[in-house]
Amino acid sequence: MQASTPVRVLAAAVTACLGALAAAPTHAQTRDLLSLSIEELGQLRVTSVSRRPEPLVSAPASIFMLTGDDLRRAGVTSLPEALRLAPNLQVARVDSVQYAISARGFNNAIGNKLLVLIDGRTVYTPLYSGVFWDQQDVLLEDVDRIEVISGPGATLWGVNAVNGVINVVTKPASSTGGVYATVGGGNRERRGAARLGMDLGDSGALRVYAKAEQLAATHRTTGMPALDEWERVQAGMRADWQLARDSFTLQADIYEGESQDRGTFAGFDFGAVTIAGANVLGRWSRPLGRSELEVQAFFDHAERDDSLFFRPKADTFDVEVHHAVAFGAHDVLWGGGYRRSKDEIGTGFTTTFIPPARELEWANLFAQDRITITSSLELTMGLKLERNDYTGTESLPSLRLAWRPNDKQVLWTALSRAVRAPSRFDRDVFFPGSPPFFVVGGPNFVSEVAEVVDLGFRAEPTNTLSY
Repeated sequence: MQASTPVRVLAAAVTACLGALAAAPTHAQTRDLLSLSIEELGQLRVTSVSRRPEPLVSAPASIFMLTGDDLRRAGVTSLPEALRLAPNLQVARVDSVQYAISARGFNNAIGNKLLVLIDGRTVYTPLYSGVFWDQQDVLLEDVDRIEVISGPGATLWGVNAVNGVINVVTKPASSTGGVYATVGGGNRERRGAARLGMDLGDSGALRVYAKAEQLAATHRTTGMPALDEWERVQAGMRADWQLARDSFTLQADIYEGESQDRGTFAGFDFGAVTIAGANVLGRWSRPLGRSELEVQAFFDHAERDDSLFFRPKADTFDVEVHHAVAFGAHDVLWGGGYRRSKDEIGTGFTTTFIPPARELEWANLFAQDRITITSSLELTMGLKLERNDYTGTESLPSLRLAWRPNDKQVLWTALSRAVRAPSRFDRDVFFPGSPPFFVVGGPNFVSEVAEVVDLGFRAEPTNTLSY
């Protein structure tokens, strides 16, 4: 069982660079720490609730945050295992690499009402609006925080943000200077990773990394192996620049993986599951007086070959523009986005998709106004209009009222409407993989709608106790 050559070569090249570049000067991390105030050093801040930094204790939403130190102390070795630490998530392991993760309601391996982002890049697949967890990974040492919101976040994040939002935020390149390497293993898994960080002149920083893992097969209750042994390799980079007025981020990843051969049944060769993919993301922001403009775009290519279920290949392009402006008692965030996905899905033993290839488009406009009524009372009103090719334009409004009697307490209530729009799996799937079909997707599958009332309270009576 071997992953294919390109990623292995890239991973080896990145690792080989570490020794040659280890002497690169890395003073940016020290500069960043010295620039923080005492209040900033002592207070955790989140961005997923309102798309702007705010103290965790005063964020008016049911949110739990995992810091990079939390992950390090827990000794977790993968992103799904890290999510077990969040009390507002249910995480169930399906096999050696697949997980079922849900924020609210029933959990299953194809959960499709939880929006997951990695550094602003949406990672759910248009195939079924869920996440292939074996195709999403990060170097956990690079994670700054993981923000987990229970409940809808559709006004800011769009359709599929119904039961919750998971936002994985990695550290800027300036905070990961120097050389880092780790090797570990046991009777269930073997892993290794290496990373190099360096300055890019006086205004930028760069890091490159490579990692590899081997996972042993799980076993059934009978003691028989489940034939799900895996190998996976991944490499990538992130570069950040901070100029006089402009901030830039460029990051990319490439990965491949393969399971062991699953044998044959009734003359059908199930073979191995193989995955491959690459992504690149760019972000630019500039302050404009009392406002700020941000533009982000990413491209994601993903392949999966599973002869039992399906063989999808998908290319997704996404661009977003946000503008934040404050005036008087109003703090307004507005913007829009466009996404296009082109896929081709090969037939598997159990499923086929008709048509086998499709292009889908999404477009959205949104606006949110946070109004300061008094020094302790705040009203947030928002609306997103998002169009998809299956159900047309969906309306995603929200209304949220927050009361902060002091800087250590917040009481909030909210009304929200969130939508899980149809996907290829709802409209175009047929079971089994060849006629006669017993289950047929069709045009009568409409959006799943959640109309939600929230009531919550958070307090931090001491520096070591919160509830």
